Amino acid sequence: MVVYFYLNNEKSSGKLWTAGFIYLLVTNAVNASAFGMITPLVPGYVVSLGASLSFAGVVAGMISITALFARPLASVMGDRFNKKRLLITAMSLNGFSVILYALAPGLYWLLPVRVLHGLMFSISGTVFFALGTDYIPQNRLGEGVGYLGIGQIVGMALGPNIGIYLLRSHSYRFCFALGGAGILIAGLSLMVLRDKYAHLSGSVNKVKRKFHLQDLIAVEVLPNALFVAILAVGNGLNNSYLVMLGIERSIGNIGLYFVINSAMLLLTRPFLGKMTDRKNSSYAIIPAYLMFASALTLIGFSKGLTPVLFAAVLASIGNGAMPSIQADCIKKLDSRRSTVATGTYFIGMDIGMFTGQLFGGVFIDSFGFRTAYHSAGFLMLIGLGFYLLYGKYSKRRKEIASK
Repeated sequence: MVVYFYLNNEKSSGKLWTAGFIYLLVTNAVNASAFGMITPLVPGYVVSLGASLSFAGVVAGMISITALFARPLASVMGDRFNKKRLLITAMSLNGFSVILYALAPGLYWLLPVRVLHGLMFSISGTVFFALGTDYIPQNRLGEGVGYLGIGQIVGMALGPNIGIYLLRSHSYRFCFALGGAGILIAGLSLMVLRDKYAHLSGSVNKVKRKFHLQDLIAVEVLPNALFVAILAVGNGLNNSYLVMLGIERSIGNIGLYFVINSAMLLLTRPFLGKMTDRKNSSYAIIPAYLMFASALTLIGFSKGLTPVLFAAVLASIGNGAMPSIQADCIKKLDSRRSTVATGTYFIGMDIGMFTGQLFGGVFIDSFGFRTAYHSAGFLMLIGLGFYLLYGKYSKRRKEIASK
């Protein structure tokens, strides 16, 4: 009751660190920790049920490909309905779907469960960021979006290590049940959050009676979606297969990669966000591609823990630039289209994650971990080339328009 009263009586201000904003960060940290706990366990769980690593890659990547098709739905719903209620519903069903993993009687049970999980994961993730931007002053958007990602940072630091630790003394099924319960509780706890813009819901719905293609996807920010997709390939590869790489190469405590990477992200994300607000996103994105390429190449060569941890530091710069791309998406569109801007950004993220998960499994099965990681590193350099070419094209268009 005390929390509910405080959040519902907080006065609006130009401050970033309001009680509602902080509460969203804490709730998302719990959600992300639970999700991070189960993500690296999925391939091993599928293999333990008798599948090949390639099929495990299909199952692991299914959440991203489902999310890819669900993001437009999330964009429409988030801009038309009450974001807080939608987020509570999506997170609760997200947690329930993870619990269903624990009840799987066989491999093919996992396929529809993974689809449900991907659907709810995409809706909750998109609406969370759209709701979060309602609590961020416009002049601090880049910085604020960077802080919204702190939950994912904490989740990737704690989650995988919790999952690895619990798996030593418990079963896969226990880990999934615990992770699902964590997400479910986090979702239901949002009922105490003050709905800052509930009074706008009716007017927004009246304005948006007609359905348009732009409600599904923001064409204006598709280049940004491509840039984040390429960066996300590295995350899809690491999140799903780094633990298995450590097992094959007998690298102990490889879960420390996620701790170091997340700790560095806590430093780099706010810094890169402020740089985006004061200058432009290229100051963050260009180093991101270079550092992520170096990190993936280094992991491909690694036979011990030290180079893997150094790679975690390099990769943090790649991950740290992602909110800069997201902030660019939101700035390019009207505030009433914040959800579709966020959804389009996450479409790119989903494509990249799916590519890393699916083709990572295929490459590892056929050519080994080194080839898979080095190929991903080369892809980062291709992404940098695309980004630089697009920058020149955009600059040229502005010059022509100004004449």
